[in-house]
Amino acid sequence: MSNPTFQRCAALLTLAFSLAACSTLPTPHASMPSLTGGPTRVGSLGLAASSTLIVGQSKTFSVYVGSQPATPGQLTWTTSNAGVVSVTQGGTARAISAGSATVRAALTGSPSAFIDFPVTVTAANTPAPTSTSSAYAQRVLALTNAARATARTCGSVSAPAVPALSLSSQLTAASQAHASDMANLNYFSHTSQDGRTFDQRISAAGYLWSSVGENIAAGQPTPEAVVAGWLSSPGHCTNLMSARFTQMGLGYAAGGSYGAYWVQDFGKPR
Repeated sequence: MSNPTFQRCAALLTLAFSLAACSTLPTPHASMPSLTGGPTRVGSLGLAASSTLIVGQSKTFSVYVGSQPATPGQLTWTTSNAGVVSVTQGGTARAISAGSATVRAALTGSPSAFIDFPVTVTAANTPAPTSTSSAYAQRVLALTNAARATARTCGSVSAPAVPALSLSSQLTAASQAHASDMANLNYFSHTSQDGRTFDQRISAAGYLWSSVGENIAAGQPTPEAVVAGWLSSPGHCTNLMSARFTQMGLGYAAGGSYGAYWVQDFGKPR
């Protein structure tokens, strides 16, 4: 299997609309607000009640040692699956992707004394695409494939003609959720305001990938305008013309300062 590839973009703003110029960057962990859990005493092996979180949520577990709340450094926190749930040494668990994991709090000086917190993570609620966004997805797919059928230059890089993409329902779900989020919360970024990056959002939508990429834009009124804008930007053009991708999804939402937000997610399944 090829090494996972992340194609991520930094914002580039214009008066009329916004695009993103692409570069390869590491993926940061999400940062979420906390929800307080109930106290649990640690003195021997234990299993706490299970918790259910939605991707993007977090929960802080309150653990008592004896009759007092645990002090910093008194417990060592671990997770059985960091790809599903991460945990800080303060006991805050963050839901990263759908699945199950166990968060463990063990006495630092006596690791055999611990308590486990089973956590189940479900996929984030995804806004249903409107008839407009569904029509736009089909149109952007057609325009993208027409562009991929012809060799071109992306900035100073020659891009040969490449095979057409197919539309993925999972990539479309991830794209639509992010477009709606940007429109509703009035921001423009590849990183969600809950801290998730595009590859985390795509994984949370259930897409098992070997490479992924993302183009975003804001302000363009039509599919023709947004695809033309992406093709005129070297980084976006490189994504759109990449042979590493075999599928795409498209999200569109009206609202926010720019009036229209577009997200084009690319992927290649494992």
